[in-house]
Amino acid sequence: MIQSAYLRSPLVRRAIEAINEGRLEDFLALFARNATLIDGATYHGREAIRAWAQRETFGVQMRIDVQRETNADGTSLAIEATSHGGYSGPGSFHFTLRGNMIERLEIH
Repeated sequence: MIQSAYLRSPLVRRAIEAINEGRLEDFLALFARNATLIDGATYHGREAIRAWAQRETFGVQMRIDVQRETNADGTSLAIEATSHGGYSGPGSFHFTLRGNMIERLEIH
């Protein structure tokens, strides 16, 4: 497991820390206004991402433990998720960054 402080991408690190610390507004602030999040279904824009995040992540007290970074710039992660009443198990996060914002997050 990799501690979030050691993740290569500062933006990815802030996203993981915001999830683990239950800071929904800080998490949302990392996304571009027209960002896309894909987690089975596709969510466009911050308000759609907010609804997804409240239901699937923050509302079930999700915790993300990074198992490894799967690319050199640290924007693809193998993760282990635990939650209370939501998904728990392995997965992957694939971030597309533009400048200092998340443009796309794909969760598998």
